[in-house]
Amino acid sequence: MSEKLVQSDCSAATASAPGRQKNLSKSYLLVVFVLGLTVPSIAQRTVTIETGLPINFSTLTLHVQGQPINVFEITVSLYPMNTPPPWPSGLWLYSWVQADASEGVSKSSWGQGQWCHWWFNQVATLEAQNLQQVPFPYLQVNLPTGTALIETDEQIPVYPAGAVTCWQANNDYAAP
Repeated sequence: MSEKLVQSDCSAATASAPGRQKNLSKSYLLVVFVLGLTVPSIAQRTVTIETGLPINFSTLTLHVQGQPINVFEITVSLYPMNTPPPWPSGLWLYSWVQADASEGVSKSSWGQGQWCHWWFNQVATLEAQNLQQVPFPYLQVNLPTGTALIETDEQIPVYPAGAVTCWQANNDYAAP
Protein backbone atom coordinates (compact mmCIF):
# COMPACT_ATOMS: atom_id res chain seq x y z
CA MET A 1 0.00 0.00 0.00
CA SER A 2 2.78 2.42 0.79
CA GLU A 3 4.23 1.70 -2.63
CA LYS A 4 0.90 2.63 -4.21
CA LEU A 5 0.72 5.81 -2.11
CA VAL A 6 4.21 6.88 -3.14
CA GLN A 7 3.38 6.17 -6.74
CA SER A 8 0.21 8.25 -6.59
CA ASP A 9 2.07 11.10 -4.90
CA CYS A 10 4.66 11.11 -7.70
CA SER A 11 2.01 11.13 -10.37
CA ALA A 12 0.20 13.96 -8.62
CA ALA A 13 3.44 15.97 -8.42
CA THR A 14 4.19 15.27 -12.06
CA ALA A 15 0.69 16.27 -13.08
CA SER A 16 0.93 19.62 -11.29
CA ALA A 17 4.47 20.48 -12.51
CA PRO A 18 3.34 22.08 -15.81
CA GLY A 19 0.97 24.36 -13.89
CA ARG A 20 3.77 25.37 -11.54
CA GLN A 21 6.10 25.99 -14.47
CA LYS A 22 3.49 28.25 -16.04
CA ASN A 23 3.12 30.22 -12.80
CA LEU A 24 6.89 30.45 -12.37
CA SER A 25 7.25 31.66 -15.96
CA LYS A 26 4.65 34.38 -15.39
CA SER A 27 6.32 35.39 -12.14
CA TYR A 28 9.72 35.43 -13.79
CA LEU A 29 8.46 37.63 -16.63
CA LEU A 30 6.83 40.01 -14.16
CA VAL A 31 10.07 40.34 -12.17
CA VAL A 32 12.11 40.94 -15.34
CA PHE A 33 9.60 43.56 -16.53
CA VAL A 34 9.61 45.42 -13.21
CA LEU A 35 13.42 45.37 -13.05
CA GLY A 36 13.56 46.68 -16.60
CA LEU A 37 11.46 49.65 -15.55
CA THR A 38 13.35 50.41 -12.36
CA VAL A 39 17.00 49.84 -13.27
CA PRO A 40 18.33 52.72 -15.37
CA SER A 41 20.36 51.74 -18.38
CA ILE A 42 22.64 53.59 -20.74
CA ALA A 43 19.82 53.77 -23.28
CA GLN A 44 17.62 55.51 -20.71
CA ARG A 45 20.11 58.30 -19.90
CA THR A 46 18.99 61.80 -20.75
CA VAL A 47 21.20 63.75 -23.10
CA THR A 48 21.65 67.26 -24.36
CA ILE A 49 21.75 67.10 -28.15
CA GLU A 50 23.86 69.66 -29.97
CA THR A 51 23.48 69.74 -33.75
CA GLY A 52 25.31 71.89 -36.22
CA LEU A 53 27.96 72.29 -38.87
CA PRO A 54 31.37 70.85 -38.02
CA ILE A 55 33.81 73.69 -37.30
CA ASN A 56 36.76 72.21 -35.41
CA PHE A 57 37.94 68.90 -33.98
CA SER A 58 41.27 69.09 -32.20
CA THR A 59 43.28 67.44 -29.43
CA LEU A 60 44.28 69.48 -26.39
CA THR A 61 46.36 68.69 -23.35
CA LEU A 62 44.65 69.88 -20.17
CA HIS A 63 45.50 69.14 -16.55
CA VAL A 64 43.76 67.60 -13.55
CA GLN A 65 45.59 68.31 -10.29
CA GLY A 66 48.72 69.01 -12.31
CA GLN A 67 48.54 65.73 -14.29
CA PRO A 68 48.10 66.04 -18.08
CA ILE A 69 45.08 64.50 -19.81
CA ASN A 70 44.36 64.43 -23.55
CA VAL A 71 41.06 65.97 -24.53
CA PHE A 72 39.13 66.22 -27.81
CA GLU A 73 37.60 69.64 -28.45
CA ILE A 74 34.53 69.41 -30.70
CA THR A 75 33.15 72.67 -32.08
CA VAL A 76 29.93 72.93 -34.10
CA SER A 77 28.10 75.96 -35.45
CA LEU A 78 24.58 75.64 -34.06
CA TYR A 79 21.71 74.73 -36.36
CA PRO A 80 18.53 73.50 -34.65
CA MET A 81 17.15 70.24 -35.99
CA ASN A 82 13.71 69.88 -37.56
CA THR A 83 12.81 73.53 -37.50
CA PRO A 84 11.57 75.54 -40.47
CA PRO A 85 13.81 78.18 -42.05
CA PRO A 86 15.24 80.70 -41.45
CA TRP A 87 17.94 78.93 -39.48
CA PRO A 88 20.12 80.85 -37.05
CA SER A 89 23.83 80.71 -37.67
CA GLY A 90 27.02 81.83 -36.05
CA LEU A 91 26.68 80.48 -32.50
CA TRP A 92 29.49 78.03 -31.83
CA LEU A 93 29.05 75.23 -29.32
CA TYR A 94 32.12 73.71 -27.67
CA SER A 95 32.31 70.25 -26.13
CA TRP A 96 35.34 68.70 -24.48
CA VAL A 97 35.72 64.94 -24.20
CA GLN A 98 38.54 62.98 -22.61
CA ALA A 99 40.46 61.22 -25.38
CA ASP A 100 40.07 57.47 -25.62
CA ALA A 101 42.82 55.50 -23.89
CA SER A 102 43.77 53.57 -27.04
CA GLU A 103 43.58 54.95 -30.55
CA GLY A 104 43.05 51.52 -32.07
CA VAL A 105 43.92 50.64 -35.64
CA SER A 106 40.61 49.17 -36.77
CA LYS A 107 37.18 50.74 -36.34
CA SER A 108 36.08 47.79 -34.21
CA SER A 109 38.47 48.87 -31.45
CA TRP A 110 37.71 52.59 -31.56
CA GLY A 111 36.33 54.45 -28.59
CA GLN A 112 33.47 56.97 -28.75
CA GLY A 113 35.87 59.92 -29.14
CA GLN A 114 37.42 58.36 -32.23
CA TRP A 115 33.94 57.74 -33.66
CA CYS A 116 33.10 61.41 -33.04
CA HIS A 117 36.21 62.36 -35.01
CA TRP A 118 35.23 60.03 -37.86
CA TRP A 119 31.66 61.39 -37.99
CA PHE A 120 33.02 64.95 -37.81
CA ASN A 121 35.13 64.27 -40.94
CA GLN A 122 32.26 62.48 -42.75
CA VAL A 123 29.83 65.36 -42.19
CA ALA A 124 32.46 68.00 -43.07
CA THR A 125 33.19 66.20 -46.36
CA LEU A 126 29.49 65.96 -47.27
CA GLU A 127 28.93 69.59 -46.32
CA ALA A 128 31.83 70.67 -48.56
CA GLN A 129 30.15 68.86 -51.46
CA ASN A 130 26.80 70.54 -50.71
CA LEU A 131 25.83 73.02 -53.42
CA GLN A 132 23.00 74.45 -51.31
CA GLN A 133 23.44 77.43 -49.01
CA VAL A 134 21.82 75.66 -46.07
CA PRO A 135 23.48 73.12 -43.84
CA PHE A 136 23.15 69.50 -44.86
CA PRO A 137 23.86 67.22 -43.10
CA TYR A 138 24.46 68.04 -39.44
CA LEU A 139 26.88 66.68 -36.90
CA GLN A 140 24.92 65.54 -33.85
CA VAL A 141 26.79 65.52 -30.52
CA ASN A 142 24.99 63.79 -27.63
CA LEU A 143 26.11 64.94 -24.18
CA PRO A 144 24.79 62.90 -21.21
CA THR A 145 23.27 65.09 -18.51
CA GLY A 146 23.78 62.74 -15.55
CA THR A 147 27.49 62.18 -16.06
CA ALA A 148 29.99 63.64 -13.60
CA LEU A 149 32.33 65.94 -15.53
CA ILE A 150 36.08 66.10 -15.07
CA GLU A 151 37.00 69.56 -13.76
CA THR A 152 40.36 70.57 -15.17
CA ASP A 153 42.90 72.99 -13.70
CA GLU A 154 42.05 75.25 -16.67
CA GLN A 155 38.41 75.35 -15.46
CA ILE A 156 37.15 73.50 -18.55
CA PRO A 157 34.50 70.84 -17.83
CA VAL A 158 35.42 67.64 -19.69
CA TYR A 159 33.19 64.63 -20.34
CA PRO A 160 34.87 61.33 -19.45
CA ALA A 161 36.02 59.06 -22.27
CA GLY A 162 33.16 57.02 -23.72
CA ALA A 163 30.38 59.29 -22.42
CA VAL A 164 29.73 61.34 -25.57
CA THR A 165 28.38 59.96 -28.85
CA CYS A 166 28.28 61.59 -32.28
CA TRP A 167 26.79 60.86 -35.70
CA GLN A 168 25.32 62.39 -38.81
CA ALA A 169 21.79 63.76 -38.72
CA ASN A 170 19.66 65.39 -41.40
CA ASN A 171 17.20 68.24 -41.25
CA ASP A 172 13.69 67.21 -42.29
CA TYR A 173 12.81 70.69 -43.52
CA ALA A 174 13.65 71.68 -47.07
CA ALA A 175 15.41 74.91 -47.90
CA PRO A 176 13.21 77.89 -48.84
